Amino acid sequence: MKNLLLASAVAAALSYVPASEAATSPDDLTQIRQQLESLMQRVDKLEQENTDLKGENDQLKAQADYLKAETKGLRKDAANAAVDAAKVKGTDWASKITLKGDVRYRHEEISDNSLSNAAAAGQPANPQQTADRYRDRIRARVSLEAKVTDKLLAGIGFTTTENSDPRSGNQSLTGAFSKKALDLDLAYLDWKFASWGDAIFGKMKQPFFKPGQSYFWDNDITPEGIALNFNSGIVFGTAYGYWINEVSGTENIVTADTQLFGGQIGLKLPIGASNLTLAAHYYDLASGQGRAPFYNNSANGNTTVTLNNSAVLLNDYQVAELGAEWNMNLGALPLQVWADFAQNQDADDFDQAYGAGVLLGKAANARTWELGTSYHKQEKDALFGQLVDSDFGAGNTDVEGWVLRAGYAPQKNMIFNLTYFLNKRNVDVPNALGQTNIDYKRLQVDFNAKF
Repeated sequence: MKNLLLASAVAAALSYVPASEAATSPDDLTQIRQQLESLMQRVDKLEQENTDLKGENDQLKAQADYLKAETKGLRKDAANAAVDAAKVKGTDWASKITLKGDVRYRHEEISDNSLSNAAAAGQPANPQQTADRYRDRIRARVSLEAKVTDKLLAGIGFTTTENSDPRSGNQSLTGAFSKKALDLDLAYLDWKFASWGDAIFGKMKQPFFKPGQSYFWDNDITPEGIALNFNSGIVFGTAYGYWINEVSGTENIVTADTQLFGGQIGLKLPIGASNLTLAAHYYDLASGQGRAPFYNNSANGNTTVTLNNSAVLLNDYQVAELGAEWNMNLGALPLQVWADFAQNQDADDFDQAYGAGVLLGKAANARTWELGTSYHKQEKDALFGQLVDSDFGAGNTDVEGWVLRAGYAPQKNMIFNLTYFLNKRNVDVPNALGQTNIDYKRLQVDFNAKF
């Protein structure tokens, strides 16, 4: 290439010389040589620049190919990232939901020596002995709790029930395989407004401490209203306002809503390897006195008087309660000892209730067991009858007696329980047929599964 350019340059130079000057002087040849050398240098420079440009062009092309490949890879990565983000988002949503529940099958036998005042139409009353009762029952509960924010939880729960009974989620196996009712059991918002406290709004689990297996409150009751809880170090407590009955009507009748106001304060005291919990609890049934009983029109043992041909509550219920629970270990087994005492400050008589018991072991993990016993006495107007346990003494006040219990877990979340009630009803006040100290026995065999 270079020689070709040189020959072309020489030919061009010679063609430029006139014919009359064909005989060229040495000076002219020197000049031509210098011009040719200069031209050659320029050619060399251009050739080098051309080579450099070619190299740069190849480099740019390689970079362009690399960028194309990178762009394709980034697009693929972006698509995969979008899919992964969607998966993470779905996982994050699911991680904010907690679902749990339990299913129980129960066989129950009841022996009640109360007389029944049944009579055929048009015939005089003829009290008869109440027949023993045998039945099988089921209970199913499911609840969902969602983490709305870091400080707010929302909960919803459902339970089986008969006649929307506030003290029971059981459904008897009867009705020719009829469908069983499933009712709203929980609907609440739980706001953690501080590190030491939270506020609960709606239909909720009982937020306060209950010692051991006390029967002052039925475990199935889910109260409705507002509760404030606090817990700081060894001190804890609750304050609440619940609605029992909302009333509306004309101005010439009593329209005050019946409510339940209360509070509890307690201490959790570590004592060596054990711990002791002490609590004082008070509740007041507001606007309940002089009203007909609220659920199922049953006083559940509380004293009533007749007003306008209706049975109404004689007393208010301003109940002060003291409870204690001591948890320790007896060798390798957990041991719990507890006691509970309550007094109605408004009643003039039959105003005290107490219970105490012991529980050895805990049926929870696989191949664990428990045995327990307790004694209880609930005088007629010591407690608001519609809150007390629905099994002990047929769910009434004016009862006393023993409870024996045993449990075994063949595997985790699966428990067999046996509970036997040896009670007496109408201990202080005769029933309508004049009976007192009526024997009441109840056997429950449960198969529980939790999830």
